[in-house]
Amino acid sequence: MTIRWLLLTIAFVLVTHVFGWWAVPLLGAIWGLVGKDTVRPAIMAGVAAASAWALLLGWSGLVGPVGTLAAQLGALAAVPGVLFVGLTLVVPFLLAGSAAAATFLIAAGLGRAERRRDGSRKEPGF
Repeated sequence: MTIRWLLLTIAFVLVTHVFGWWAVPLLGAIWGLVGKDTVRPAIMAGVAAASAWALLLGWSGLVGPVGTLAAQLGALAAVPGVLFVGLTLVVPFLLAGSAAAATFLIAAGLGRAERRRDGSRKEPGF
């Protein structure tokens, strides 16, 4: 499970760096199909995406003034700058997790419909 999370985190880092934020739900949706044998694939996708963005923020902090930007945004909105950093990590969690959950549930629903056509009555547990 840890290896899958690590590989998925690396994949999120790469697709975000190359294609931008919109690739996060796309990879999450793909994980919802590919990682269906994983326990809670949506949670894993969300945590991996948030971890990837935390790594990207850390790297950006080493090469640029992320702390200054967070402080300025915080002062502009009259909230602590760390709040913006926290919200930045919530976004990929929700994007990847919801996309993975949607594709996982759609695939599971299609599988149940296929089993009903075959005549089997037993429903798998989630």
